[in-house]
Amino acid sequence: MKKGLRVFLFVTGVFMLLLVLTVLFISPITRYLIEKHSEEYTGRKITLERLSINIFNGKLKANGLKIKEAGSKSDFFACDELELNLAVYKLWAAQYDISSLRISRPYIQVIQRGNRFNYDDLLNKYVYNDADKKKDTAAAPVKYWVRDIHIEQARMLYTNTKPLTRIELKQVDIRVPQLAWNDPLYRAQASFVIGSGGSGRANLLLNGNTYDYALTTTADQVNIRFLYPYLKDYLKINSLDGWVGGAIRLKGNLNQPTAIAASGEISAGRFALVDNTNELLTAIEAATVKIDTLNTAKNMFNFSEISISRPFVRVSMYNKGFNYERIMTTPLAVSGDTSSKVYSNVFLMMSSYIQDIVREYDVNNYKINSLRITGGQCIFTDFTHGDKFRYVLDSLNMSSDRLNSNNPFLVFAVKARLNTSGKMQGTLKVDPRHYKDIDIDASVKDLLITDFNPYSKYYVATPFLQGTISYVNRTTVMGGKLDSKNVLDVKQIKTGKKIKNSTAMNLPVPLAVSLLKDVKGNIHLDIPVKGSLDDPKFRWGRVVWQVVKNLIVKAATAPFRLLANLFGGKEEDFKEMQFEYIQTDIQANQQTVLDRLARVAADKPDLLLELVQVTNLQDEREVLAVYEAKKKYLGIGEAASGKDLRYRIDSVRNNDSLFVQYINAGTGSSGNLQSTEEKCVQLIGKDKLDPVVQSFLLRRNEAVKNYLTLQKGVPASRVVISNTKETNQLQKSTPPKYVINVAVKE
Repeated sequence: MKKGLRVFLFVTGVFMLLLVLTVLFISPITRYLIEKHSEEYTGRKITLERLSINIFNGKLKANGLKIKEAGSKSDFFACDELELNLAVYKLWAAQYDISSLRISRPYIQVIQRGNRFNYDDLLNKYVYNDADKKKDTAAAPVKYWVRDIHIEQARMLYTNTKPLTRIELKQVDIRVPQLAWNDPLYRAQASFVIGSGGSGRANLLLNGNTYDYALTTTADQVNIRFLYPYLKDYLKINSLDGWVGGAIRLKGNLNQPTAIAASGEISAGRFALVDNTNELLTAIEAATVKIDTLNTAKNMFNFSEISISRPFVRVSMYNKGFNYERIMTTPLAVSGDTSSKVYSNVFLMMSSYIQDIVREYDVNNYKINSLRITGGQCIFTDFTHGDKFRYVLDSLNMSSDRLNSNNPFLVFAVKARLNTSGKMQGTLKVDPRHYKDIDIDASVKDLLITDFNPYSKYYVATPFLQGTISYVNRTTVMGGKLDSKNVLDVKQIKTGKKIKNSTAMNLPVPLAVSLLKDVKGNIHLDIPVKGSLDDPKFRWGRVVWQVVKNLIVKAATAPFRLLANLFGGKEEDFKEMQFEYIQTDIQANQQTVLDRLARVAADKPDLLLELVQVTNLQDEREVLAVYEAKKKYLGIGEAASGKDLRYRIDSVRNNDSLFVQYINAGTGSSGNLQSTEEKCVQLIGKDKLDPVVQSFLLRRNEAVKNYLTLQKGVPASRVVISNTKETNQLQKSTPPKYVINVAVKE
C-alpha cells in the first residue's frame, strides 16, 4: 500500500513538474522554434520580442512581431501587440473557438511590380495549394469560430513601382464581429485616414457561399493627389489636385463584377490640373452626383442631381496644334507594356471596367431630375495669326430638368457671357433615341466686333474701330438633314485704315462694309443654310461663314449688283449714266439714275459718289459742227433754243441732197472723199468748235452736281465729278456718259 502510494506520488510529481516546466518554458520554446524554422516553413524570417502562452485559459499574447520580406531584411508585416483568447476545452472536440483577436498598431507593406505583388509567395503556399488539396480530399470541415476581431491603429503602405506610387493609410481600424465555419455571412467595419489627406469608412456584408455583398462606403475629402503618377501615363502634367467624398451603397456579386446596384452621393472639389508649362489647364470648384438608383443589370440609371460649379478649361492654339496635344502621351498599355495593362494603372482598370459594363448591358434607360452647370469659364487663345487672339467665355450656366430617356427630347438651357460684353443664351433639344436629331434656338447679343481684330487684320488687313454683333440661330437636324436659319446684325460698325499685311486678301473691306450697312450704320444679313450631314464635305459652320465671306467679297468686287438688289433697277443702271451728244441738261433718263444714286447716298452715309465723264471729243465736235451747220442752212439765229429748234434740226438728214449741196458750196468742195461731218467741221471751224465742246463737259458736270446737291440734298462733299484723263477718250463712236463708282470716305 505504501509502495503504490509512493509510485502515485512520484508519477504525480513528475507530471506536475512537467506541467510546470511546460508552463514556464512553452512560450520561449515556441518563440525559439518560430524564429528558427520560420524561413523553412514560410519562406520569410519571423521575429518576436516577446511571446506569452497560457495553456490553461488559452490566452496568447505576442509583442514586437515582425515578418520580413522574402529574402530581405525589410519588414513586410509588424505589430506592437497581438492577443487572442482560445477556448482550450473545445480543442478536445476538434473545435477552434477564438473568443477575441486583437492586433494593435500593425504595419503592412504592399509592393506591386506590374502584375506581381510581394505577398504572392504566401498566397501560392497557403491559399492556392490548400485549395487544391481540399478539392482532392473529402475530409470533414474544420469547425472554427473567430469572434471579436479588432485591428486598431494600423498603418498600411502601398508602393507601385511602375508608375512609382506611394499610398499610405493611417489610423486604420477594422472590426469583424465573427468568422465561423457554419455562418456564411461575413460582417466587417473599417475606418482609415489617408496620408495625402482625407479619411474613409466602410461597412461590408459578404455571403461566403453565394458571394453576394453589400458595401457602404463614406469618404471625407480624400485628396486625389495620389492619382498623379497614374495620370502621367496619359498626360504630361506637373500637378493634379482636388478631393473626392461622399457616401455610396453598393450591392452585387463578386462573380459578376459588372452587375452592380448603387445609390448615394459622390462629391468632388478644388480639382485642378496644371500642365507641363505650369499653366492651369482645367479645374472644377465643386461637383456633386446624387444617385437614386443605379442598377446595371436592370438597365436603370436614375440620378436626382448632377451639379458642377465653376468649371474651367483653357484652350490654346499654336501653329502646330493645341495645348492638349502638347501634353498628350502614350499609355503604357498602348506602348507595349502589357504587364501594366490591368494591374498598374487605375485609370486603365476603370476604363476597362466601364467598357465591360457598356459591352454587357444596354445603358439606355436613364433619368436625371436636375442637371446644373454654373459659373463655367473657358479661355481660348490663338497664337496662329500674328497678334494674339484671346477670348473669354465666362458666367456659363447650363441647366436641364427631368432628363429622361423616354422623353421625346432632352432640353438644355444655356447662358454665358462672351468676353465681358456679349451675352449668349439658347436652348438645345436632343432626341434621346437619335442623338443626331437636334433642335437649336440660340442668340448672341452685344458682341464687340473689335475683339476679332487679330483675325480681321490677318485675313483682310483691316481693323474694326467699333461695332457690336448680334446673331440669332435656329437650326433643326432631322434624319441627317440640316435646316438652319441664321440672322446676323452688326450695329454701328466702323472700319479703320488698311494696314500692310502679306497674309491678307486684297479686298476693299471698308467699301464692302459701307455698302452692306444701312443709314443707321447697321448691317443685317439673313443666311439660310440647308444640307445633308451625311455628305462628308458638308460642314455647317464652314457654310455659314463662307456665305458671310462671299457677301463681303461680292459687295467689294461687285458693288453695283448689291446696289441694284437694294434699290431696284439693273446692275448697269448703277455703273453708267448715258447722255446725248451736245446735251448739257438733265433729262428723264438721267434723272432716274441720279435719283437712285441720291438714295444710295442717303442710305449709305459713308459712301462717296464718284462720276467720271467720258466722251469722244472728235465725235462730239463733229455732232456740234453738223448741228451748227444745219442752223445756218435753216437760217436759225444763234439765240434760238428749245425743243422746237432741236426738232427742226433733226428733221434735216445728214445726207439730204440740198444740205449736202449747201455744205459743199460753203466749203468749196464737191469731192466724195470727205464725210458730211468732216465738211461741217471745216465749214464751222475747229478753232470755234473745240471751246464749245469743252464747255459742254463743264456744263454737264455742273448740271449733274447741281441735281444731286441742290435738288436731292446730297452733301457736296460726298459728290466727286471729274472728266476722264484718257487722251483718246472713247475709242468707239458712242455718246458721252458718266462712269459711276462708289468709294469710302477717308
